[in-house]
Amino acid sequence: MPTIEELVPSEVSRFLTEQHIDLDKSMAVAFSGGSDSLALLLALSSLLPPSKIVPLYVNHGLRRPEELQQELSLNRENCERLGLVLTVLTLEKGSVAKASSTRGSGIEEAARLLRYANLEDACTSLGCTYLATAHNADDQMETILKRVFQGSSIASLEGIVSVRSGFSSPTVIVRPTLTLTHVQLQQYVVALGYHWSEDSTNHQMCYERNAIRKHLTPVILSLYPQAYKGVQRLTTRAKDVSALLEDLTSEAVRKVVFSEHAGMFLDDFLALERSIRDNVLFRMFDHVAQGLDTRVSYAKVQQVRSALEASTASGRWSITSGNTVAYLTGGWFSLQTRAVPFSFCFPIDILEDQDKVELGFGSEFSILPTSEDPLLLRIEKGQLVNPVLRSPLEGDRIELEGKTVLLSKLFSEWKIPSDLQPQVPVLEDVTGIVAVFARFLGGKDRLCNRYKTPLAGRTTNIYSVSKRNESSET
Repeated sequence: MPTIEELVPSEVSRFLTEQHIDLDKSMAVAFSGGSDSLALLLALSSLLPPSKIVPLYVNHGLRRPEELQQELSLNRENCERLGLVLTVLTLEKGSVAKASSTRGSGIEEAARLLRYANLEDACTSLGCTYLATAHNADDQMETILKRVFQGSSIASLEGIVSVRSGFSSPTVIVRPTLTLTHVQLQQYVVALGYHWSEDSTNHQMCYERNAIRKHLTPVILSLYPQAYKGVQRLTTRAKDVSALLEDLTSEAVRKVVFSEHAGMFLDDFLALERSIRDNVLFRMFDHVAQGLDTRVSYAKVQQVRSALEASTASGRWSITSGNTVAYLTGGWFSLQTRAVPFSFCFPIDILEDQDKVELGFGSEFSILPTSEDPLLLRIEKGQLVNPVLRSPLEGDRIELEGKTVLLSKLFSEWKIPSDLQPQVPVLEDVTGIVAVFARFLGGKDRLCNRYKTPLAGRTTNIYSVSKRNESSET
């Protein structure tokens, strides 16, 4: 049985051989400095000359400066021990929060997309053919668990693929440690006498993956010790099914007319195998969303699919969903883009140097030190993590007492006209939506349940949204 010092490089070497990786080409390594990426860097350094390895570190702007500097110092030291030079890629301040708001996704997904975009840009500029990431067997299990409980497609159970083309470039993304566990990678780093950086956000349970890793994975492994191998078999089988569905979808979309819009006859859609109807709709949504930094949600696709399956050729309807409008008329179904009438998004920390910020349409947002108005929302100072104020998005939900409610439902209950609803500010941080401010439009200001804690004796921020030049703090 090989030692851990032998196992990790051996698995990485096997991967490089089986995937026909050209070792004469340069390989960038997404190096966060954590135990997984450090293990990957160590293994590659035992197999490739330093001139072929380019470690890249991405600063997302989500960490405290002192913690970031400590991490960078250790990361540079580890790279220097291996004869490597660390390249740091710094994202624009507030870009992660803005991307999260624009796409209607969480902070984790937004950070991931921006991270890959910057890593791929760096690969192109530095002449790296490959980008190696340290995804491992635990990451794969967490991905599969998320997709199972989210009701994702069969094809998505392929999970994290070991080799794929870049998201926005010719870069080839490779995952050489996908069959190794997080524990094995940590043991390897310890055995070689290295120390890794520990990201404080890895312990914050507001991040979904952290919660799965701490609360769910240990229970599964205690019941099913062979779970890693089981997940590996499942992803292999799902890959085969995914390839079949992809072939069927490619054949089916020949019935779709792609131009500025995307359209097809209702009868052709209803003639499709039910197993590929979602795939065809996703292809159509992706086409009309080109150039728009928006996420195509499963719920959006299902809404349109259900409407189509309940329709006849004489039916006539339209469904507005985010930046797209779906039409059915004369037996012809089409998807088109529409202009968004109102949008704003900015990080709260821009208020450090000014008292208030104009949101547009004659409204403004401010953080007050004191107020006699008992209806204004109060949150303990420093409690929010990377907060942003943005316009509402389709599907936004807020957690209230004992239930989670769609913002669109609240707007309807408050009788806010649909043309004014995009003006309602939404406060969000890494945990999700924190508050909604609709009082200035005749609705209510509501604070999510998890931030409703006793504030007596604590320093608080008081949040106010009002019509410009009004004397009232509403």
